[in-house]
Amino acid sequence: MAAQPPAPTSPSLDSVYQDRLLDLAETIARDGYVVAAPDAETGAVSRACGSRVTIQVRFDGDTVAEYGQRVEACALGSAAASAVGGAVVGASVAEVRAAATALENMLKRDGPAPGGRFEALSALLPAKAFTNRHASILLTFRALEKAFKATGR
Repeated sequence: MAAQPPAPTSPSLDSVYQDRLLDLAETIARDGYVVAAPDAETGAVSRACGSRVTIQVRFDGDTVAEYGQRVEACALGSAAASAVGGAVVGASVAEVRAAATALENMLKRDGPAPGGRFEALSALLPAKAFTNRHASILLTFRALEKAFKATGR
């Protein structure tokens, strides 16, 4: 009887929760920051796990001038929110949308990790195998898209 090839292995949770990701989740950029006179205040909730992000944003034209967030999420959602919160001020709406698309492509279609100012999102690459966590990872971008639409951007 011929030996069976080893079964493909899935990434372990240990590989997902590596130091860089946990550092992002531990100190969430702009968590609790309050924007004076925001142009929009929106939020998003993951139905899968109950993670939630509420954001405030003020624009200068099509550039994010000021940003604050309140994050109540799992480690993956918190890490993503932290990476976005640390990069979004000074970004154009187009840059934010491109980063959101890149993150979704990385998670769902084996695309490359987001680059440029949103490069920290690459820490979430090991989470692509955990499809039940994708909604939490994308929450902050969902909330930002709501803010863009609410302000006609």
